[in-house]
Amino acid sequence: MPAQGIDPKLRLTLREGSVYYFAERSLTSLQPHYFIVANSDPLSQGLLVLGVVTSKVAKVRQRRRDALETLVEISQRDFSILKKDSIVDCNDLKQVQLGEFNARFVRNQIKYFEKDLPVSMRRALRKAIHASPIVPDEIKALVTEP
Repeated sequence: MPAQGIDPKLRLTLREGSVYYFAERSLTSLQPHYFIVANSDPLSQGLLVLGVVTSKVAKVRQRRRDALETLVEISQRDFSILKKDSIVDCNDLKQVQLGEFNARFVRNQIKYFEKDLPVSMRRALRKAIHASPIVPDEIKALVTEP
């Protein structure tokens, strides 16, 4: 059972649509970003599939101009924790093992937001992930079909 030894607060908050804020060393920017949990049951799956939220909407649209169906735009008006209108490139998901995420959470390196991503946007993320020609099938299998 992958969820053994998981911090109780993380256990209560970790689900599809949960939003966390932290710096991720695999990104080109050292600044913290918002991350949205995309997989359907991260506690039992043991791996978090995370969409990276960026405010560089035009840059991402330009980079993925041939695959716009794999992008999800999130308006600040629709999701108030954001400071700017933003976008998630569902071709570039981050994967973090549950144990590693838990360790960073316990060390207060990860901030949790009590407001989950709205259901309509979660559906859009699932659809965009499954539309991606880049995301491997084994990762898509962790994300509920749209």
